[in-house]
Amino acid sequence: MFFSPLAWFAYATIPPVCAFFGWLAFPFAFFASILAIVFGTIQLWKAITPCSISNTTSPSSNEMSEYANFASTRKALKTIFSQASDKEITIYEKQLDGVKNLDPVLIISPNQAWINQQGWPAYYTVMDGFATNGLQNRRRDENSRCVFHFADVAELYTVRDNIYNLFPNAFYDSPSRQAQLPNAQLQPIGTAWILTKVGVRKSDFGVDNRFFLII
Repeated sequence: MFFSPLAWFAYATIPPVCAFFGWLAFPFAFFASILAIVFGTIQLWKAITPCSISNTTSPSSNEMSEYANFASTRKALKTIFSQASDKEITIYEKQLDGVKNLDPVLIISPNQAWINQQGWPAYYTVMDGFATNGLQNRRRDENSRCVFHFADVAELYTVRDNIYNLFPNAFYDSPSRQAQLPNAQLQPIGTAWILTKVGVRKSDFGVDNRFFLII
């Protein structure tokens, strides 16, 4: 069989050329596969992340129903600090964000009658006592001088007793003691509220009318 020179040239050159371009295509195919994997991973992450965030930040329906009867933390703060601005309430609310559920929080609203007698410097001295008593180089109030976070109830009332020993004029005498003492203390330094967080942005709270009372 006779082959023309052109045919021989084609047989001699086409296979090497195809092989050469095949090797050139390999890197492009490799990088294309890498890009496909990266793109697919990004799309999967976008699909999963909103669900994860929703699960961690949104209360479950069971939790919402369980704590439905409790006031929101913001409403509790507005009840306690009835004269505070929205900006102040937001500051206190952010402070409570760092408090664990069921940890006791002491909140003291000032008694203006006591302050008129003793003065603001004396008031702040007592509040600083509540903030630092039993601690070293730190405070439990984030410098608010009104919202005090305790590890447990025992610590809260231990500090209360210590403050009574340090600043007895912050407390007031019961009516029976007032009748017996010529210089009885008639006014407490403020009103003590006990608040505990329950659920997401829900709180249980109430006044402890005996907190500053001397029986």
